[in-house]
Amino acid sequence: MATVLVLTGRDDLTADAVVDELTLRGTSVVRYDTADFPLSSRLAVTLGPDGWDGGLTGERVVDLDAISSVWWRRPAEFSVPSEWPDEARAFALSEARVGVLGVLGSLPVRWINHPAKDSAANYKPVQLAVAARAGLEVPRTTITSDADYAREFVGPDEVIYKGLSGGVLTANRRHRYLPTTLLRRDQIDEGLAGTAHLFQERVSKAYEVRLTVIGEQMFAVAIHAGSEAAKLDWRTDYASLTYEPVELPVDVEKGVRLLMNELGLFFGALDFAVTPDGRWVFFEVNPNGQWHWLAVKAGVPMVEAMADALQGKDG
Repeated sequence: MATVLVLTGRDDLTADAVVDELTLRGTSVVRYDTADFPLSSRLAVTLGPDGWDGGLTGERVVDLDAISSVWWRRPAEFSVPSEWPDEARAFALSEARVGVLGVLGSLPVRWINHPAKDSAANYKPVQLAVAARAGLEVPRTTITSDADYAREFVGPDEVIYKGLSGGVLTANRRHRYLPTTLLRRDQIDEGLAGTAHLFQERVSKAYEVRLTVIGEQMFAVAIHAGSEAAKLDWRTDYASLTYEPVELPVDVEKGVRLLMNELGLFFGALDFAVTPDGRWVFFEVNPNGQWHWLAVKAGVPMVEAMADALQGKDG
């Protein structure tokens, strides 16, 4: 029987909802967390004329020949014995990552998304350049480590300062991100030279939109902020937010399709601001962004759409 492989951690409500939907449909699903390898899971494969034969064993057996699609959701880091020396741990983790992900990544099946594409698309400068070429409106933006250059860009107005990466993992392995911050010219000092920084013009917002793309399907949900903090960065005050499905403009849909195609993404969670005069301004695409809470809050069938895609029933 064809099997859907879901690569994610144990605490993942979004994956839970899709796995439940697939199970109700009678689909074979194997959920696998890379954190189980190599301590409680084993890899045993041999190269054949059509690729790798064999599988992964753990709580469930993952037979490579049976896999029909793979959902690269949110698997955890590989685990090696903590008592090993640092160099040995680093080597083992690197070998595990290349070995397991290399074997799985070679499978000629549908990936949502392939980890190589996911990783490449996470570079925000790449996203912004591709979005601009795709005809999407993007904010005036600079990336710099030069304080004078940054001050000239900022000028007399306040601008937005954002992190370029998706944040960091803390010592207790919790994800910490840098919230969107307002910045003035006089707040920039020579400490800017310590790394690269992204500055953008402040876009006037009527509301924001999280656009979830699952293959050919696009689900646009308006996010209305109910506090000043949420108006600047809605991630800082979920309790104040309200949601509603909205229609996607034809020109934006065209630009998004071009963006997704160039980045090689099947799935993406895209953030836009809609200005008071109705312009859609692109901020970013998260190749592995959260979306289940929007499906629930706005009543849109994203769980069903993801299940369809993993079953290959979307075309």
